[in-house]
Amino acid sequence: GEGPCSPCPPNSRTTSGAAMVCTCRNGFFRADTDPADSACTSVPSAPRTVISNVNETSLVLEWSEPQDT
Repeated sequence: GEGPCSPCPPNSRTTSGAAMVCTCRNGFFRADTDPADSACTSVPSAPRTVISNVNETSLVLEWSEPQDT
């Protein structure tokens, strides 16, 4: 196309030179609403320090943010 080429966004690749779209690497994803030039991401790691509090009528879970978001 017109204009200079750009490298693929993080965690994506192309199988040919001068490709219009870079696809996500295995294990990485891009939402349907994300632009084609946005980085691909993976699922976060598990939450840390999960605590459950149970009473007669409910269960409340608390946790720390995952190490890898």
